[in-house]
Amino acid sequence: MKRIVVNLEEQMVEAYEDDDLIHQFICVTGDDDHPTDTGEFKIFRKQHPCRSKTYDVQMDYAMFFTKDGKALHQYHGPVPLSVVRALKQGVTEWFGSHGCVRLEEDAACTLYEWAPLNTKVTVV
Repeated sequence: MKRIVVNLEEQMVEAYEDDDLIHQFICVTGDDDHPTDTGEFKIFRKQHPCRSKTYDVQMDYAMFFTKDGKALHQYHGPVPLSVVRALKQGVTEWFGSHGCVRLEEDAACTLYEWAPLNTKVTVV
Protein backbone atom coordinates (compact mmCIF):
# COMPACT_ATOMS: atom_id res chain seq x y z
CA MET A 1 0.00 0.00 0.00
CA LYS A 2 1.37 3.41 -1.01
CA ARG A 3 1.28 6.37 1.38
CA ILE A 4 2.79 9.83 1.67
CA VAL A 5 3.93 11.48 4.90
CA VAL A 6 4.47 15.26 5.08
CA ASN A 7 6.58 16.27 8.08
CA LEU A 8 5.94 19.96 8.84
CA GLU A 9 8.78 20.32 11.33
CA GLU A 10 11.39 18.76 9.04
CA GLN A 11 9.89 20.20 5.81
CA MET A 12 10.17 16.76 4.22
CA VAL A 13 7.91 14.51 2.16
CA GLU A 14 8.36 10.76 2.39
CA ALA A 15 6.70 8.20 0.13
CA TYR A 16 6.27 4.65 1.40
CA GLU A 17 5.19 1.39 -0.14
CA ASP A 18 4.15 -0.83 2.74
CA ASP A 19 6.94 -0.11 5.27
CA ASP A 20 9.62 0.66 2.71
CA LEU A 21 10.75 4.25 2.17
CA ILE A 22 10.69 4.70 -1.61
CA HIS A 23 11.19 8.48 -2.01
CA GLN A 24 12.23 11.36 0.24
CA PHE A 25 12.07 15.00 -0.85
CA ILE A 26 12.51 18.45 0.68
CA CYS A 27 9.40 20.61 0.64
CA VAL A 28 7.97 23.92 1.79
CA THR A 29 4.59 23.94 3.52
CA GLY A 30 2.17 26.62 4.71
CA ASP A 31 3.12 29.85 6.42
CA ASP A 32 1.78 31.12 9.77
CA ASP A 33 -1.25 32.78 8.16
CA HIS A 34 -2.00 29.85 5.82
CA PRO A 35 -0.98 26.64 7.61
CA THR A 36 -0.97 23.23 5.98
CA ASP A 37 -3.76 21.14 7.49
CA THR A 38 -2.60 18.29 9.72
CA GLY A 39 -4.28 14.90 9.75
CA GLU A 40 -5.03 12.09 7.33
CA PHE A 41 -6.26 12.71 3.81
CA LYS A 42 -6.42 11.01 0.41
CA ILE A 43 -5.42 12.31 -2.99
CA PHE A 44 -8.76 12.87 -4.69
CA ARG A 45 -7.69 14.79 -7.79
CA LYS A 46 -4.52 15.01 -9.88
CA GLN A 47 -3.87 17.68 -12.49
CA HIS A 48 -0.94 18.50 -14.75
CA PRO A 49 -0.49 21.16 -15.92
CA CYS A 50 -2.36 23.14 -13.27
CA ARG A 51 -2.85 26.82 -12.50
CA SER A 52 -4.43 28.06 -9.26
CA LYS A 53 -7.58 30.05 -9.90
CA THR A 54 -7.42 31.49 -6.37
CA TYR A 55 -3.82 32.75 -6.47
CA ASP A 56 -3.19 32.83 -10.24
CA VAL A 57 0.03 30.82 -9.92
CA GLN A 58 1.34 27.72 -11.64
CA MET A 59 1.17 24.54 -9.53
CA ASP A 60 2.04 21.72 -11.92
CA TYR A 61 1.93 18.05 -10.93
CA ALA A 62 -0.83 18.95 -8.48
CA MET A 63 -2.23 16.25 -6.23
CA PHE A 64 -5.12 17.67 -4.21
CA PHE A 65 -5.71 16.32 -0.72
CA THR A 66 -8.09 18.88 0.89
CA LYS A 67 -11.43 20.12 -0.37
CA ASP A 68 -10.30 23.76 0.00
CA GLY A 69 -7.57 23.29 -2.61
CA LYS A 70 -4.41 22.26 -0.77
CA ALA A 71 -2.15 20.07 -2.86
CA LEU A 72 1.30 18.63 -3.24
CA HIS A 73 2.69 20.38 -6.33
CA GLN A 74 5.70 21.84 -8.13
CA TYR A 75 7.22 25.04 -6.76
CA HIS A 76 7.60 27.75 -9.42
CA GLY A 77 9.21 30.57 -7.42
CA PRO A 78 12.16 32.73 -8.46
CA VAL A 79 14.38 31.57 -5.57
CA PRO A 80 15.45 27.89 -5.31
CA LEU A 81 13.15 25.84 -3.07
CA SER A 82 16.11 24.82 -0.90
CA VAL A 83 16.71 28.50 -0.05
CA VAL A 84 13.04 29.11 0.77
CA ARG A 85 13.05 25.97 2.94
CA ALA A 86 16.15 27.14 4.84
CA LEU A 87 14.59 30.56 5.44
CA LYS A 88 11.34 28.98 6.63
CA GLN A 89 13.16 26.63 8.99
CA GLY A 90 15.68 29.07 10.39
CA VAL A 91 14.37 32.60 10.01
CA THR A 92 10.63 33.05 9.72
CA GLU A 93 7.42 31.22 8.91
CA TRP A 94 6.65 34.02 6.42
CA PHE A 95 8.40 32.00 3.71
CA GLY A 96 5.76 29.27 3.54
CA SER A 97 3.04 28.56 1.00
CA HIS A 98 -0.69 29.24 1.25
CA GLY A 99 -1.10 25.77 2.76
CA CYS A 100 0.10 23.64 -0.14
CA VAL A 101 3.12 21.36 -0.06
CA ARG A 102 5.59 22.69 -2.63
CA LEU A 103 8.22 20.43 -4.18
CA GLU A 104 11.10 20.81 -6.62
CA GLU A 105 10.13 19.93 -10.20
CA ASP A 106 11.78 16.49 -10.33
CA ALA A 107 10.31 15.55 -6.95
CA ALA A 108 6.81 16.75 -7.90
CA CYS A 109 6.95 14.83 -11.19
CA THR A 110 8.25 11.65 -9.53
CA LEU A 111 5.62 11.74 -6.79
CA TYR A 112 2.85 12.55 -9.29
CA GLU A 113 3.75 9.53 -11.40
CA TRP A 114 4.23 7.25 -8.36
CA ALA A 115 1.06 8.04 -6.38
CA PRO A 116 -2.34 6.99 -7.74
CA LEU A 117 -5.63 8.58 -6.76
CA ASN A 118 -6.72 7.65 -3.22
CA THR A 119 -3.13 7.48 -1.96
CA LYS A 120 -3.18 8.26 1.76
CA VAL A 121 -1.50 11.55 2.74
CA THR A 122 -0.61 12.05 6.40
CA VAL A 123 0.48 15.52 7.51
CA VAL A 124 2.25 15.63 10.89
